[in-house]
This record gives sequence, C-alpha cells and structure tokens, in this order.
Amino acid sequence: MPGLIVEPSRTYQKLLSSAIESGGIETKHVSTGSEALTLLQQQPFDLVVVAMHLQDMDALKFSSHLRTDSRTRQIPVVMVTSNEDKQLLDEAFSAGVTEIFAKHELDKITRYATQFCRKKGYKSMPGHILYIEDSSSIANTASTTLKDCGYTIDHYATSEEGIQAFKNNSYDLVLTDILLKGKLNGYGTVKAIRQINDERKQHIPLLVFSVIDDTAHKIELLRQGASDYVTKPLIQEELLARVSNLVACKKLLDKVITQQSLLQETIVKDSLTGLYNQNFLMEIAPSKLCEASRHNISCSLISLKVDQFRTIRENYGSLITDKILEAIASLLIKSVRHEDIAVRYEEEEFVLLLWHCSISNALITAERIRQSIETSHEVDSNITVSAGVTAINQYSTEHFSQLLNIVRDTAHQAQSNGGNQVVVRY
Repeated sequence: MPGLIVEPSRTYQKLLSSAIESGGIETKHVSTGSEALTLLQQQPFDLVVVAMHLQDMDALKFSSHLRTDSRTRQIPVVMVTSNEDKQLLDEAFSAGVTEIFAKHELDKITRYATQFCRKKGYKSMPGHILYIEDSSSIANTASTTLKDCGYTIDHYATSEEGIQAFKNNSYDLVLTDILLKGKLNGYGTVKAIRQINDERKQHIPLLVFSVIDDTAHKIELLRQGASDYVTKPLIQEELLARVSNLVACKKLLDKVITQQSLLQETIVKDSLTGLYNQNFLMEIAPSKLCEASRHNISCSLISLKVDQFRTIRENYGSLITDKILEAIASLLIKSVRHEDIAVRYEEEEFVLLLWHCSISNALITAERIRQSIETSHEVDSNITVSAGVTAINQYSTEHFSQLLNIVRDTAHQAQSNGGNQVVVRY
C-alpha cells in the first residue's frame, strides 16, 4: 500500500516515513508540491501526507489541486502542522484535507496509518451481497472489485429476480441501481424489499446507486427504506468504504440480536432441561387463561412429580440425577404440541399447560407420559412419576396460583397413594 510524503525537511521526512511505515504503509517522499502533483499523475497512491508549509505552495493549495482532478480527488490527504489556529484548520478541511496532526504527534500518525491499512483492506468482515444492476459492464466492474475484497456477490439484472433471491437467501447487504429494466425501478425495489414480512430481513441494509444527484430524490429513497445513497459514476474507494461500513453495522446488529435472544432465553428457560421456567409460567399463564375463558377454549393443567426423588439423588448423585431430569424433559417435549407450554417448575416437578385440551384428553396425555417414562430406555427403569390433572374452566382465571396449587396437591396425592399413577381433580 503506497503513501506519498510531501515534506521539505529531510530530517522530518525520515521521521514521518518511519512513523507511517510502522503502520504498514510503504512511502515515497518529495520536497515540493509541484513534485508531488507530477508524481501523482504518474502512479497511484493510497494516501498523501503533506506539510502545512512547502517551498512552492501551502497544504491548502496543494489539496485543492488534488480535489479538482478526477484522478486524485478521492485520495485522503493528511496535513502535518505546528499551527493550531482553528480558523486555519477549518480552512484546511474546506480545501479537502481529511485529517490533521500536530508535528510532534508521531505516535498518533502511526496509529492512523495502522487503522488506515486495516480499513483499506476491507477484508476483515466479508459478507454476502445481493447486487441488482442491468448494466453488465458496470455490474462486472463493481462485482470484481467487491469479490477481490472477499465479498460473495449474487448479481441479477432485474428487480423481480433480485427480490426473489432476497426472499430465498440470507444477505448482509443489498445494492441496487435506480434505473432498472423490468416492471420495477429502484424505488419499487426498495419499497418491495422493505414490505417483505420477515423479521430476520428487516435490518438488512440497502445501498442505492443513481446518476441523479438530487436532494429530494435522495430523501424520498431514504423514506422508502434505503440505508445509503451513492451517485454514479461509482468511485471504487467510496463504494468499498460504504459497503464495508454497512456490512459491519449489519453484522454488529446481528450479534446484538443474537445476544438479546440468548439473554431472553436465559430469563424464561431452565438452563438444565431447556423447558420454560417457573417465572415464565407465572407471567404468561394468567393471560393465556383469560384468553381461553373469553373464547371458550378448553385448557388443562398437569403436574408431574418424580417419585422418590430424594432417594434417587442420594443413590445416584447429582450428575446422574441431572441426566434423568434431562431425559424426562426430552420426553415431555415429544409428548406435547407446539402450542402447549412445558415447564420445569421445581427441581423434580414439571408442569404442562395444555391449550385446546379437555380434561379427558389431558388425562390421556398424562397417562401416556407416565407410561413412556416408566418404560423409556432414555430414563432409568426404576424411575417413575406421579401426575395430577385438572381443567381450568371451573376456576377463576384471575387466580392461576390457586389452580396451580390444586393440580400440584393432586400430584402429591398420587404419590401418597403409592406413586406411578395419575389422579384427576374435576
């Protein structure tokens, strides 16, 4: 990665060169602005570091020259100065200088060079990109540039093909032109993508290209759901910078969403069995039972307790006991439907809230579970459970804790009767 130093002092040239090369940038150096402008026409540079005062011009005039030439206008210009006058520094930024350091801040210049190299590579965070562009020459050029930086590109010439691909695949970014062949232009593409009802795809960024450089045009696209906007013709450095930023933000958001999901799961799930925990049951059950009462939906409750659990724990130890509880939980998951709620209520007790289930069907379910645990090869043959069953329709939905106590007492009654049986409370 080549960098050009424009500095009249030979001694400071060496200091700058050492600082910048420590950050990973190879350097060439010249003493005057004219030499630098000539060299920049002859070969490409990724970065220019220029002194505030040169023999033939100052850094502001030098930067202005770069910005008026299409071949050099995108090159970052770092100015090094001993002058801290704010007005002068503001004028430098207005002239096209992108970063300013004091002459003694060589350590900061090294850090800047290191970060610049890292960002310049754009390979640290590859992503999967959907690219909608009907010009094959533009698409080939942009795709090659992005692929060289580690991105995977799916290119389509029409909006309809691109939208279908968006629905069927997972992407980190969508690139689309405004002027497209087919029924939909870029506006329609952005709108159609944002209207897709899939939470996993709502935060995928959209970068729009257009030859139209109009403020109202940009604002309307942003309102439709575009994340960013680039005016054609595409400048490679700008394209890579915007793509890199959008992909990085999307992946960071993915990480946050995953962490939130895991955190939410730890709040409502039992860590050993993966079943819902007691807190989740007590929070959701009252509203579920109110809904059942309002719509006349049959709903039943089952409490299952492992028989002789204290003796089992003393004989087997905690490690084996945990495996037994995990095996029972696995059987419960297989025994209930998706709309039912399976809970590990206490150490050896499980509760099932069965939706659209009469008490007679709940009794059948409880008996089936009891038998499957008794005969399962996954659970030790000496392990049995006792179950209590009740329905909700004859109890007030405002007092779920009372209903829960009833079904738990019923399971305890089954244990008191000898265990390994189901008792129903009508």
